[in-house]
Amino acid sequence: MISKGKVTAWRGLASYIDSDTGRKHRKSVTRKTKIEARRALRALIASLPKAQRVSRRKARQDSLPAASDSASTLAFLHRWLAFKAREVRPTSLRSYTGTLLHLVPHLGHVPLTDLTALHVEDAVSALLASGKSMKTVASALHTLRMALRQGVRWGALERNVAEQVRRLRTPAARLKVWTPWEARAFLDAAQGHRLYPLFALALSTGMRKGELLGVRWSDVNFERAELVVRGQLVRGVSGAWELGEPKTPASRRTLPLAADMLEILRAHEREERAWHGTHTADAFVFRRSSGAFMDASNVSRVFRMLTRRAGVPRLRFHDLRHTAASLMIRRGVSAKLVSDRLGHADVAFTLRVYTHLYDDQRRDAALSFDQLLAADRDRAAFDANPNLLRQLEELLHALRSGSSS
Repeated sequence: MISKGKVTAWRGLASYIDSDTGRKHRKSVTRKTKIEARRALRALIASLPKAQRVSRRKARQDSLPAASDSASTLAFLHRWLAFKAREVRPTSLRSYTGTLLHLVPHLGHVPLTDLTALHVEDAVSALLASGKSMKTVASALHTLRMALRQGVRWGALERNVAEQVRRLRTPAARLKVWTPWEARAFLDAAQGHRLYPLFALALSTGMRKGELLGVRWSDVNFERAELVVRGQLVRGVSGAWELGEPKTPASRRTLPLAADMLEILRAHEREERAWHGTHTADAFVFRRSSGAFMDASNVSRVFRMLTRRAGVPRLRFHDLRHTAASLMIRRGVSAKLVSDRLGHADVAFTLRVYTHLYDDQRRDAALSFDQLLAADRDRAAFDANPNLLRQLEELLHALRSGSSS
């Protein structure tokens, strides 16, 4: 609190969710010194009810309507989703369910063995006519293809009729990234915020948001200047955040860290120790003041706030990953190294996603014959005069001796 230009007191705020009503409440403490306020706030947080905050929209578990006929397409889709639940993440399962919900009113009642490509074609046309976007309908059609493909493997279908429906062409969305100057402006605006190290690490490594929130102090090796990606924060079946496996096997990787990034993490660790006291190796690097892992939606909210403060173009948090890739490509980092750092399964995927960012390098490859054949010409000169290299070395040595005297 400030009075007449002087700090007269320090105030700390903490919020919690009432488990009975589900409403959010806020409490505060005020002390004369910063140390006393921090101590009082820590005690206040420890006394508040502990409740997992879950977004109502994200927590809603989508499900297909019940099937009254076991031979219907709807009953088969239920069977397929139960099968996929054993091998995909909850987020993927919700995505499959959500896309199939668009098709169920049009195809669910049709007996599976009577389903034809014309049924699917009519469903696609009806969805587009109702105002559904091309991307939404294309996603629903893709999921249906996956389901019917499994039906063929099971012997429930002779062929995949969805494969006979022409794929919808969706315009490729161009990646939005910041320039080096915009990225610097954002970091300057974030300086001093407790999440500054998280945003700096995102731009430095290109890690996904879930990977950043899943990092533990045991994953950071200050001596070797490395960070190991072992897991990520994901939404579980209930919609609550939980620690899960990396997105793909290639996502499990070791990232070298630059000296300035290491110093940012060291300063962050000192700040965390000052707030939480000593922490265990399994403690999350980025966590709430209560010690629990952060809600990813809160991170996105802070990101948007700092973006407005910096006055830079608005991006999604995930676009920090694309920005990190573009910054590396601008510095001439090879596609293979960019792919490894981002945790892509193969370099071909990296080239497809960021192909437009390699335009400058493709232009650099348009060399004249003088440039292309310069190496052979220089080699021929050395072959013709074996003493030429020795003479050049002697000349270089003489120049160095003269400049130092």
